[in-house]
Amino acid sequence: MGLLDDVNAQLDKTIKQPMSITRKQGSSTSVPEAVDLGYSEGKIVSATYLYTDMLNSSGLAAAVDSEAAAQTFRAFLNVSTKIIRYLDGHIRSFDGDRVMGIFTGMDKEDRAVKSAMHIKWAVDSIVTPALHREVPALQNVGWTLEQASGIATGETLLARAGFRGNDDMISIGAAPNLAAKLSDVRNDGVEAKYMTRIGAGTYKNLSESHKLSKGVNMWEGEYSLGMGGKNFPYYRSNYHWTFV
Repeated sequence: MGLLDDVNAQLDKTIKQPMSITRKQGSSTSVPEAVDLGYSEGKIVSATYLYTDMLNSSGLAAAVDSEAAAQTFRAFLNVSTKIIRYLDGHIRSFDGDRVMGIFTGMDKEDRAVKSAMHIKWAVDSIVTPALHREVPALQNVGWTLEQASGIATGETLLARAGFRGNDDMISIGAAPNLAAKLSDVRNDGVEAKYMTRIGAGTYKNLSESHKLSKGVNMWEGEYSLGMGGKNFPYYRSNYHWTFV
């Protein structure tokens, strides 16, 4: 079979063949893996997406050797993953210096926000000092690990794409796209100090303990972010959350 026949065969499978779509039980905290879905199956989930992103990774790669850069990437991604999983989030994607966590079930917004604030605290208080001790080249060039997180909530269609052995799960909906965009806001000045940004839907569903700290609202907003020809309201915070 030639390439043209191969491509047409795949189009027949992906376009002409209708998808079988089911809805995930809302109370469950589980998230399917790609292998749990058939190639013509999809699952609708109500989920909160967290993207956490290492800032200025291109500057890191240019400033130090590849081993030092790899140690820094691994430290950030491994610690972020550990925190997300500890709070019953599911890792379904890595994209270079960014990790995506999916939270479902009860209090999914609280757990996603707490994860982001835990990551901010861990990066500032644990990971960065450890890196400066073990990878002195970072201090020598004046590079400091920083991160930003974006969070959004909404109904999302999960589907499987690719071929056996070369496939992945894709998330289709506004929530994952908005979370990714919020993690990627890179304004100078005042905006630069806010490391956690959440969509209005996430903010609305937060418990008081995740909105307030000692009676003070941890969140500022609303602000507006353009995406796909629409404006999405969001809130921002520079608070962290310690482990104890």
